[in-house]
Amino acid sequence: MSPLLFIVIMLPLTLVLRRMRAGYRLAKDMTPINHLLFMDDLKLYEANKDQLNSPFQVVRIFSQDIKMSFGLEKCAVLEMRRGRQVDSSGINLPDDQHIGEIGEEGYKYLGILQLDQNLNTKMKVKITSEYIRRVKKLCRSKLNGGNLIGGINTWAVGVVRYSAGMVDWTMEEMASMDRRTRKILAMNGCLHTRSNVARLYLPRKEGGRGLIGIEECVRKERKSLYGYLRESTEWMLQAAMKEKVIVEEENLQDYERRIKEEKVKSWKEKALHGEFVQQTAAIAGEESRRSLRNGFLKKRDRRLDTKGVNVDLY
Repeated sequence: MSPLLFIVIMLPLTLVLRRMRAGYRLAKDMTPINHLLFMDDLKLYEANKDQLNSPFQVVRIFSQDIKMSFGLEKCAVLEMRRGRQVDSSGINLPDDQHIGEIGEEGYKYLGILQLDQNLNTKMKVKITSEYIRRVKKLCRSKLNGGNLIGGINTWAVGVVRYSAGMVDWTMEEMASMDRRTRKILAMNGCLHTRSNVARLYLPRKEGGRGLIGIEECVRKERKSLYGYLRESTEWMLQAAMKEKVIVEEENLQDYERRIKEEKVKSWKEKALHGEFVQQTAAIAGEESRRSLRNGFLKKRDRRLDTKGVNVDLY
């Protein structure tokens, strides 16, 4: 079944649930929320456990009508009071089925582990482990220089990008992942140990290697998400904005411009690496950097042997 057709089939369910006036209110003057639905991931909300039977009945009848099972064995009940999880006996359905309380391991919604809040520690361990695994696998491949960096940016960094704005990454955690990335690149002959770090993260059209840093990626995604919330007219997103779920003082465009200028300045100010930039300033341009942008150089071809010492000149 195509994803679009599946969404069309599920639309009547969300419309029926919306007509129900019951639900949880973020404030007295706000519209109640009784469900969140994305593809086949469904969460039901009610002000108390006793009211939860009504939306469950709607979902059960709807699933029977369209001859589709919602997998009740994967369902669980999370009862909260004043923002904290409390013990719950679960709920009993009319057909003698029972949905129990959710365990301490939490549940996954849209790929993020949650309980009474996001399980940041567990998510960080899983994301970091998967990110490092993918970086190592790519570095051990036979991809050329440009495709290797592109693969890391797409396949590995994408794991972290998805969590930005939902998982609270600290500066040290992001910096640590960037250091481990450079270490793996060096161990696999993709980066010289004395290479200029700033140049590694500059775009290829600017003479850099084009790698997306974890810290920069997370910051950009947070600023982009903040801008989306700020411009949205959806009442639930406006409520999230009012609660200051994400706060960013610098907009995305200003951040991108500032971080690029800082990288170029850091590269030029280096005694060894900056000398190359200064000496080639008159001829540097789109044509002279075409080989870097095309990415046909192998990962070990980026070095020149000078006086017996491998120096990454670019």
